[in-house]
Amino acid sequence: MSFKRGIRNDDFRKALGALAQQDGWWKDVLADPSLIIGIRDEYLNVYWQGQSIFKVSFKGGKVTATTHEKYLLNPDLKDQISLVDGKFAFGKAEPRMLTREYEGAKTLDKLKRAASLYSGQEKEGVHEIATSNLSVVDVEIAINASGAPGVERSLPRMDLANFETTASGVDLVFWEAKTFSNPELENGKIVRQIKDYRTVIDLHKAEIDDSYRWVATNLTAMAEWSNGHRSVAAAISAVAKGAKINISSANVGLLVYDFTADQRDRKDKDGKTLNDRVIESLADLGLGPKRIRFKGTTKDLTI
Repeated sequence: MSFKRGIRNDDFRKALGALAQQDGWWKDVLADPSLIIGIRDEYLNVYWQGQSIFKVSFKGGKVTATTHEKYLLNPDLKDQISLVDGKFAFGKAEPRMLTREYEGAKTLDKLKRAASLYSGQEKEGVHEIATSNLSVVDVEIAINASGAPGVERSLPRMDLANFETTASGVDLVFWEAKTFSNPELENGKIVRQIKDYRTVIDLHKAEIDDSYRWVATNLTAMAEWSNGHRSVAAAISAVAKGAKINISSANVGLLVYDFTADQRDRKDKDGKTLNDRVIESLADLGLGPKRIRFKGTTKDLTI
């Protein structure tokens, strides 16, 4: 299976542009930069804290959107439901449990709050990093490992993809994100994961290049449709206009967050902090300080 990203269908792109000028869910999504629009292969995922609250497709010449039913549970529900003779009394509660009609931004807010219930610290952190760095071009990046030698997982999944402006063009950098308490930082799994990412990147370089050119073009168009609510970094605009993308398996980094100063400075019996141990474990892969970032909070974490 190849790696493919981008809304390439001209009719789909025109339909999204037209829909952006009409009051409704798509215009509201574009007006809310706290939502991440993940561009897939001829469809979109609209993410809130790692949860896809909309899947957007093009069917029968129309833009269609779906959401998981769990996100339609009203987060404002507070009443108790009776259990009578072994049965829950859904009859009274059912009319209030679902948001039946899309009623503008307040419905979008309820979807976000409902989706938050299914998130976690790591996903919340990734979301904050992605929404505060305009050069992020993708999240939840799964690359098929079929035919890749030595890769343990069939679909390695990286957390973030980011464009960095360099003297020779634009670097595409993939990032793995972990909370400080994640045991994979010390049990050897993080080393295995980064090796796997490098292998699949090498396997799909041409497809990755083509895909993220389309993604840059699509994100630039969506910023234009948003009436000033969304913007993209200069690197994304440059790629949309034809700038070279440098794709190297060496450009994989690690972000570690969600820790206190005491946790950061705590040393083991050998006098080493977690930061020291992680850097040592990844030394053979050539990851230096630029590609290993420790920050207590994701607030203002710049990549």
